[in-house]
Amino acid sequence: MTGHDAANDSAGGDWPDAEEEVLEETSEEEGGTVRSDPGAPTDLEKTLIRKLASYEIDFKQIQRSRLIFQPNPKWDGSTSDVVHLPRDRAAELLEQLSEKPRISPRWAGIVLEGQGYIEVLLRPNTQIMIRDQLARSFSRLVTDDFDTCSKHSESSQSAFPTLTLPRAGGTIGQFRLHLVDKRCCMELSSPSPACHVLANEGFTVRPRYLASLKIDFGREMTVAEIENEAEPIINSLIYELDVRNNIKARVARWPSKSDRRPLRRARPNRVVRFPQTKVDPEVSVLFGFAGSASGNPPLSFLSYYQVLENFFPLATRRSAIRKLELELSDPRFDRRDDKFLMRILTVGENAAAVSESMQLRTLLEEFVRGASLVEFFTESDWGKHFTKHGPIHGILDSINPENRNKPLSHQVADRVYRIRNRIVHAKDDPKFESVPALLPQSEEAESLWPDIELVRFLAFEVILSAQGRSK
Repeated sequence: MTGHDAANDSAGGDWPDAEEEVLEETSEEEGGTVRSDPGAPTDLEKTLIRKLASYEIDFKQIQRSRLIFQPNPKWDGSTSDVVHLPRDRAAELLEQLSEKPRISPRWAGIVLEGQGYIEVLLRPNTQIMIRDQLARSFSRLVTDDFDTCSKHSESSQSAFPTLTLPRAGGTIGQFRLHLVDKRCCMELSSPSPACHVLANEGFTVRPRYLASLKIDFGREMTVAEIENEAEPIINSLIYELDVRNNIKARVARWPSKSDRRPLRRARPNRVVRFPQTKVDPEVSVLFGFAGSASGNPPLSFLSYYQVLENFFPLATRRSAIRKLELELSDPRFDRRDDKFLMRILTVGENAAAVSESMQLRTLLEEFVRGASLVEFFTESDWGKHFTKHGPIHGILDSINPENRNKPLSHQVADRVYRIRNRIVHAKDDPKFESVPALLPQSEEAESLWPDIELVRFLAFEVILSAQGRSK
């Protein structure tokens, strides 16, 4: 999500900018025209406001030529977030609402079950989002002329509805990219009034999302059927936009309910000191990159995991040395007895053949303080996240610090390793065959933040322990 815009750019079409409104109001006053109170909604607007209230879209105020609403509460935004609708489009929005659109649960958009219609908002597939980037890119494209659709032509009454939305840097011409297939008709264009008010958001007159994809299957379908049939089409279009047209886009998604980055970290220290921690450059780069990959939770998780991987050999060696020391310090040890020599040989063989999952267990046993690990889970309210009923699939057991049958470090290591395998999709491991890959930009990926906090904590503990043992 982007922050507030640095300045309000001029807008065109249905969205007059502030300067135009002031000039309009001044000229009317000088000519002796008495303006009606802009704060008084018409009867039609009152009906619209009541309709939108049933969707939990609250009316805020009227500002000259615009109706201003709170965005869909699914965005969980601040009170400064608003959605603007031109007053002259109120009747059109009311007509769309008469078709009883449903809010899409899978994406930020709307669904009409009666006609098998779905409209989803699109955004640039970049970490730093420039709002008008897609609108500018789409306005330069043309569609092929092999397929035509008279039903949705611009001159037809059944044309896909659109709004002319304000964009940064001035006015950009309206775009309509209509695409036809025997399965459906679809169009890349600016959002319809219903999708804009029910699913968009913004901080100023300009909304966050300026483009939408509309798909019409032309038959009655349930929400689930529409979304399931639309998903492969959407994915294929986004892929071809990337490889054919060099336009990187993705569907806007509602924030996951689990996408609440925990505020468990202690207040940061205000005192800067000359660094006293010796960190390998590779480890430092990975740790820093993981913190910067906020737009890609799986990548952030893997980067912290790679920090842990750097210490696997060290932990395995330390564990093997400790076991060898125990064998050699055994008062019964006899170097002329094959039984004792085989014990030493077994320690070496086990150290050389240990699996990655066991290396992770060993690392956490050797380098993570047990009391600190318990505090991580007990001093913050993680809800059900770290249980088998949490939002991350494929988790067989819950993390339970009170479990006396399995050490907490082993519970944590198994969970971290299982998530790691889901991200890299280890198909060669039969244990994970039944669990699909954990894809980026999915609701599940957006739910990863508590686990990212966990691997970040583990990475910190390992670096700290390795630092202490190297002195």
